[in-house]
Amino acid sequence: MDGKQKRTEKSQNHRRKGIMLGVCTLVFLGVLLTGCFALGYKGVGAPGPTVPVKKPAANQTDTMKKGAPGLPEQKETPVESLQKKHENPQQTAPQPAAVQPLEQGKKYSILIDKSDHKLYVKDGDTVVRTWGCAIGKGGLGQKERRGDDMTPVGTFAIDEIDDASGWTHDFGDGNGEIQGAYGPWFLSLDTEDLSQGNWDGIGIHGTHDPASIGTDASEGCVRLDNSHLRELEKVAYVGMPVTIQD
Repeated sequence: MDGKQKRTEKSQNHRRKGIMLGVCTLVFLGVLLTGCFALGYKGVGAPGPTVPVKKPAANQTDTMKKGAPGLPEQKETPVESLQKKHENPQQTAPQPAAVQPLEQGKKYSILIDKSDHKLYVKDGDTVVRTWGCAIGKGGLGQKERRGDDMTPVGTFAIDEIDDASGWTHDFGDGNGEIQGAYGPWFLSLDTEDLSQGNWDGIGIHGTHDPASIGTDASEGCVRLDNSHLRELEKVAYVGMPVTIQD
């Protein structure tokens, strides 16, 4: 009887120890899991901590784009360029500055290029006006005698500024005297040193025939469009240097 009771007590003791051990195990696991979650554990396969990525500075990005080996430079195609123009219609080519008026009293000079049929008004070395002109029917080369229809080559000075609005001229083409043949003004050139008195009457003047500008059409003078001549006359002066070249 006593032996049976002892065995029963031992069995109960083992059971109590097992229960205590299980409770301790559960408490330990609870503490362990609580600590893991507190440290950020999210289970198997959960992403690790996020590492901040440094963005390169703007100048570094440009350097990488420009200098990256093996990467061809991305060029804008004509289609992309056209699309940008449509998207940004205000982006237009820069416009030239407005032409400034010529200043009266300033010492301008004149250069006439016969081969280009151009008259240039210059302020020092700076060209401030470029106009088409007509030259003598003889074309390029030096004037040698009266009636050769050549425009002389050299540097001459304006010696007279004449109102030519009432002048007429007969060009020998059967049309008789032409009113306004010289336009509003005649800027006479001093060619005495070159001509030695063998010919004269060379100057810069207007025309009754605007279509002749840009051609070899005169009897030796230099023709300008009348509007350009009026602008030139406002700054012309006696002694103004005029260089004529082939």
